[in-house]
Amino acid sequence: MKDNLFKYIDENFPNLHNEINIRYELGEPFKNGSEERINQVMTRVISIFEDLFDAEDDIYIYIQDWDIINDPMFGNTTPNYIYRLLANHVLEEKVLYKVDEDIDEMGNTVQITQEYNVRLLYERLGGIPYKEILKGMAHYEQGREPSISQAVYFINLEKDILFHMYDDRGCIVYSNSSDKLAYMYHKYNNWIVNYWRDSIDSIFNGK
Repeated sequence: MKDNLFKYIDENFPNLHNEINIRYELGEPFKNGSEERINQVMTRVISIFEDLFDAEDDIYIYIQDWDIINDPMFGNTTPNYIYRLLANHVLEEKVLYKVDEDIDEMGNTVQITQEYNVRLLYERLGGIPYKEILKGMAHYEQGREPSISQAVYFINLEKDILFHMYDDRGCIVYSNSSDKLAYMYHKYNNWIVNYWRDSIDSIFNGK
């Protein structure tokens, strides 16, 4: 499972990204931590998610985990919550490395290698507690529990769709073809992040 998925990601979504994407606003204009904000986030993200994926779709869940322990300052008060949600499923694991550059005390550029874990699940969507996962991500940095701090990606190989909700602020939908996202662009156009609107409009111009 791992090798097939990583090959697919490298070919279609290198670094879990593609220039063909739509960024949706989830929480604004409501105040951080408010019930109104969380309610809007959940209404929007579930609408988007369930328009992308069907209950019968086979989905990969890709969890990027730096294995950071309890960190209340950033809302990471339940670091194992996502694994409790998936306790009845078998996850595969792979260790990966991220290389960053920094400047040392002498002013020299040095490379810093950071290790992180990727945990993978392949399952029919109907068997995945996706609403609870999305709500956990909505809670992150909102002072609510339980929360999910890991970066979580939902990937469907047949539809060539990658979905990522980063927190209560928004989510991004990626594809390798603008035709595959044109419907989402038109249906949820009012939710597109204004800062990225010109760029996103240019992708779907004439679609």
